[in-house]
Amino acid sequence: MDLTLIIIFILFISLLFNIPLSKLKIPPIIGYIFTGIIITSILDTPKELIEHIAEFGIIFLMFLIGVEFSPDKLKRMKKEVFLFGTLEMLIVGVTFGFIIQFIFKIEFNIALILGGSLALSSTAIVLKLLNESREISKPYGNKSLGILLFQDIAVIPILIAISIIVDKNLSLSNMILQTIESFIGLVIIIYFVGKYIAPFIISKAVKTKSDEIFLSTILLIVIASSEVAHFFGLSYSLGAFLAGMIISETPFKHQIEADLIPFRDLLLAVFFVSIGLSVDINFTLSNFSIIILYSLSILIFKAILIFLILQFFTTKRVAIKTALTLSQVGEFAFVVLALLAKYNLVNNQLLQTLIVAVVISMILTPFILKNLYKIVSLFDKNIKTEMPRLKPAKIEKHIIVIGYSQIGERVCSKLNYKEIPYIAIDKQIENVKVGIKRGDNVIFGNASEKNLLEALNIYSAKSVIITTLNDLNTSLITKNILALNPNIKIIVISDDKIEKKMFQQNRVIIVNKNREISNKIINLINRLGD
Repeated sequence: MDLTLIIIFILFISLLFNIPLSKLKIPPIIGYIFTGIIITSILDTPKELIEHIAEFGIIFLMFLIGVEFSPDKLKRMKKEVFLFGTLEMLIVGVTFGFIIQFIFKIEFNIALILGGSLALSSTAIVLKLLNESREISKPYGNKSLGILLFQDIAVIPILIAISIIVDKNLSLSNMILQTIESFIGLVIIIYFVGKYIAPFIISKAVKTKSDEIFLSTILLIVIASSEVAHFFGLSYSLGAFLAGMIISETPFKHQIEADLIPFRDLLLAVFFVSIGLSVDINFTLSNFSIIILYSLSILIFKAILIFLILQFFTTKRVAIKTALTLSQVGEFAFVVLALLAKYNLVNNQLLQTLIVAVVISMILTPFILKNLYKIVSLFDKNIKTEMPRLKPAKIEKHIIVIGYSQIGERVCSKLNYKEIPYIAIDKQIENVKVGIKRGDNVIFGNASEKNLLEALNIYSAKSVIITTLNDLNTSLITKNILALNPNIKIIVISDDKIEKKMFQQNRVIIVNKNREISNKIINLINRLGD
């Protein structure tokens, strides 16, 4: 069937699902998965092509995680990533391996690989939902992020294990050595390019003042870094993640996030459709009861194991939340299952059972996270509110200064003097560089974008000062700010022509620059007259 018609069907059916689901406040992820199930049942779909497109969703997701996950943050989270992540993969993976070997009577090394794939959780679903609910900065969100990052790295040894089983002549020590060498080579190349070449290219793109050139430059960096990782025999997503980490230390961080989020969400939608495509609807209906039993067993048992691991390191409530958040099986499990199927290492019935069980665990995840606090309250009556973990990049009760020109620069200087927390933003890179040299907390970005305002923690800001002196731009920025935080106070510094009715909001205070200067001059003349 023609690809264009398939795309039309996908968009149409996803709308049929997601419009009513949105009214029930059910995440669109569910609609996209069901879309894939319906499409594969009625159409002859080019699954490989759709899966290739879907892989870009994971690549952009991992790049944006990397942008948020600077090297300094990795050092601060080494316990969550390396300790909790290692324990989760080993204990959950080995336990599931023993259970699979006992129930299905397959070779133990294959059972261990299947156990490792079930130990993986869904980076795409969990991080998307935690970011949307702004729970990612809470203790359980932090621990979930750390474990997910380690799981993405742990996919590599699982894939190596499959290669060793398939090719008996391969040496384990040589494979491990080759992987380590590849990883070191990848880190060196991406560090050099990300530290010196990429910022130079981005700065040149910014100076063109063209949004299209800036965005195409970022897309080039993301895709190129992924391809470099693939060249070294590693996953595309790992290369994107490392590139994002290096970019996170540049002044372009927040603007990059704002520009790429729409691409990420669109491509992740394709990814969730591709998950639905992998479901054999006839097999599922014929074995529905046993598949549901397996799905619920995986979710419950995995949550119990993760809770037992974490209870020694954190509070009971945080351990339960993290366990429930990571109880599903992740998208990389499909990669592992596909390879096992390719080399006929697992019989088709077991393979399809696990695929559908994984899909069901993913479908249930948004409902679990939506009702997380209610579920936790059943096991822990301590309802003390979890406070977000404070981070240097996430200041609270601060002032946001939009526009770092002469007026913005003076405002920041006064705020520094009074030791009032603030963050300034400007879309002229030259102004940003001046601010950084002066030691001011200023970043590069377009404040009219809602994604960027969220990155500036608009929900917790005390007030916003807009110094851009552009009526239309100021109106758009103000409208977006109030849409996100209707209770915030906004001070707009303006020229003569700006009118109060442009905003129609009593939260907006207009300071007319020319009028204030005139009043100041008159007051000075009156003093001289005295």
